[in-house]
Amino acid sequence: DPKLLTEEQLSGIEILDEQAPVGNEDPLGYLGLDDEILDIGLTPNRSDCLAAFSMGLEAGAILNRKVTLPVFDGASDIGGPTNLKINSTTSRCPYFLGKVIGNITIKESPKWMKELLMASGIHSINNVVDISNLVMLETGQPMHFYDKDAIVNQEITVADGFNEDYTALDGVTYALKPEDCVITNQGKPIGIAGIMGGDDSKILDTTKGLIIECAHFDHVSIRNTARRLSLATEASIRYQKGIEPLAAKKALDRAVQLLIEYADAKEIE
Repeated sequence: DPKLLTEEQLSGIEILDEQAPVGNEDPLGYLGLDDEILDIGLTPNRSDCLAAFSMGLEAGAILNRKVTLPVFDGASDIGGPTNLKINSTTSRCPYFLGKVIGNITIKESPKWMKELLMASGIHSINNVVDISNLVMLETGQPMHFYDKDAIVNQEITVADGFNEDYTALDGVTYALKPEDCVITNQGKPIGIAGIMGGDDSKILDTTKGLIIECAHFDHVSIRNTARRLSLATEASIRYQKGIEPLAAKKALDRAVQLLIEYADAKEIE
């Protein structure tokens, strides 16, 4: 995807790091660009295989090969008491998990993480944003990280019934309708549920702590909103097709594990 390449790379120039070996080694191998590519045409009834972990299990079953996945069950069951308040006033959101990570370090992602995202057509932004995208690719469960300091009183309510304009993460202003499922803080929208977060609570280089959102939304509602707003995001595509009911807990566990390892996560509630 040319959009994921720098001007130098588009000109055929690759800037190597200091550790790059000089000699006969295949540069594609060193750059992680010599992967085997499996092009899989999923039929609409196999949306479970939009999750890389599920696709791995499926491939292992077909090829009769051992599948080794990361172990992270229960990784989010840690931390002190929390002040986070979560509520849903709409049947369109029956299940919502939240977690406060009081302190994280924003930095560049490791090479392997950037390569995995790039292979799926996703830009690397920083370690924290990249972890949210990686976990979505692995588990099939979209998740959203909010800047903790941007959420007043650490209160998040999922609601509908809004009839107003709202500016999302892409800088575009969208007209919300009463049937749209919306994430709110103090009665004001901070995200279009299952589709896109808001500009005023996004992760910045100055972000010190996170609130993690992992939720289950009604797939018909998400499909109708995404279609009307012409917003086909990685998250909305997965929600529309239906997600494993307990995937939210799986994604939360994996996210906390990765945040501890790659973002120095501390002060966990």
